[in-house]
Amino acid sequence: MRNQSVINTETSLDKKLVKKPSFIIFFLKIFIPATITLYGTLFYIIQQTQSQDKQIIVAREQSALKSAGDFTSTLFKDKLSDLFVLSEGEILRKYLQNDNLLNWIELNRAFSLFVRRKPYYDQIRLINANGKEVTRVNKTSGDPEIVPKTELQDKSDRYYYQNAITLAQGEIYISPLDLNMEQGKIEKPIVPTIRFATPVYDGYGKKRGVLIINYTPIELLQKIKDIFKSLRGKVTMHNSDGYWLMGAEKEKLWGFMYSSKVTFESEEPEVWKEIKHGSNSGLITTSTGVYIFQRAYPLNRLTIGTLENIQLGADAFIRKNGDRYWVYISYLSNETISQQSSIPVYMSTILYVLIFIVISLTSGFIAMNGIQKKTASLKLLQEANTDELTGLYNRRELNKIAGIEFKRAKRFNRDYSILIIDLDNFKKVNDTYGHTIGDQILQHNANIFLDSTRSEDLLARYGGEEFVMLLPETDIEGARLLAQRICDDVRSKPFDSSHENIATTVSIGISQIDQNDESYTDILERSDIALYMAKRTGKNRVEAI
Repeated sequence: MRNQSVINTETSLDKKLVKKPSFIIFFLKIFIPATITLYGTLFYIIQQTQSQDKQIIVAREQSALKSAGDFTSTLFKDKLSDLFVLSEGEILRKYLQNDNLLNWIELNRAFSLFVRRKPYYDQIRLINANGKEVTRVNKTSGDPEIVPKTELQDKSDRYYYQNAITLAQGEIYISPLDLNMEQGKIEKPIVPTIRFATPVYDGYGKKRGVLIINYTPIELLQKIKDIFKSLRGKVTMHNSDGYWLMGAEKEKLWGFMYSSKVTFESEEPEVWKEIKHGSNSGLITTSTGVYIFQRAYPLNRLTIGTLENIQLGADAFIRKNGDRYWVYISYLSNETISQQSSIPVYMSTILYVLIFIVISLTSGFIAMNGIQKKTASLKLLQEANTDELTGLYNRRELNKIAGIEFKRAKRFNRDYSILIIDLDNFKKVNDTYGHTIGDQILQHNANIFLDSTRSEDLLARYGGEEFVMLLPETDIEGARLLAQRICDDVRSKPFDSSHENIATTVSIGISQIDQNDESYTDILERSDIALYMAKRTGKNRVEAI
């Protein structure tokens, strides 16, 4: 087991000099009160202003979303009126009474004329009580096209037919806003489509099928887009299941058509829960911002009334659970609200920065005078306890720290190992390359040793070409692995002088604490003996006792 030691290389005197604790304390005594006073005043002003601005922005967003909802209901009132005009028209009644070829042709002509005059109707169909299309007029390249009888399809399995055929006279089915499909595949390019359907009856009151109009809501979507552009928040349009219809990334749009499970609910479940089960409009405040929502019902029963002499039932004006609706959501993040604040925040920021600089400089000047003597004292202490050449702890500091670690290990029965590292044939290096190169090689290898240490280890120069590494919380096997890695690193990383690469190796002796040890020097002596064994048995190796 290895734990963080109370002694590590980060507590070196050099670090103490960098932190300058006395300077910081002196500085903060002046700096903190002044900055708190300034920040508190500015914070109060900004918060009050942003609160008022937030109310204004939210009210504007709510008004715009309500306009989108009202436009939706108004627009669809016209479409539902068209549906009733066709379903109660004399030509359709005549065909239902007698479905001969002449009446079929007259019906298709009437549908074609209707499609030509209504630019956003892509298709009108009459489906009989068995789910079979009996007539269909498509709009192709802007012109109506009567589909031959041989190409008419069975639609008995389609959801819009199954929902509409069960309705009573005068009732309306509005499909979800989805993408048009032909032959079981999504039409390309995609065509957003809404289907308005109502059952049709002959002169004897018998249900004969369903009349369906396919409406491409380009005008609706464009109007909503225009409203979205005027808003400050991130605005999205969703169906009643939380799928995105507008305002999101392309890969999220129309997810239900591609069997996607990603919805607004999956991303913001708590927000969607309140939207789903709350009122038709409102706002939801979260830690990140505000969600403003508005439901839009295509079927506004209160505005339909009795159309084309259709007698609606007594409950026709009551909103039902199954009524289709969409949700418009505007998300105002806290950042957006802050950016929209009427107060010139940048001016406050500039003022704060200027005062911050003045206070900082003044505080720093006063504190500097008091810290100079302390800094000089710390520097002298550093020079007395570190090795000048390598920057590592010197022997005196090693003895102090090693003793502290020894007492801690004995008291708590912890592992404690010591490595002695010696550069092989270093005298020959000095004789061959000179002492200047020799010093550089010492520094080079000291860096290699230091790279191999952990934060809980301590490395010191013991003297000459010898180094000692203290390994608290480390048994002899862990020490052996570390020593072997050091040995391998030194061998694989020669010193690159200006003339050649100078290869060096090290021998390492290891020992760990024993219950009979009275001082860390007992461990050190055994490590020294192990080092001697490594030297005698060929060098460039690790020995442990």
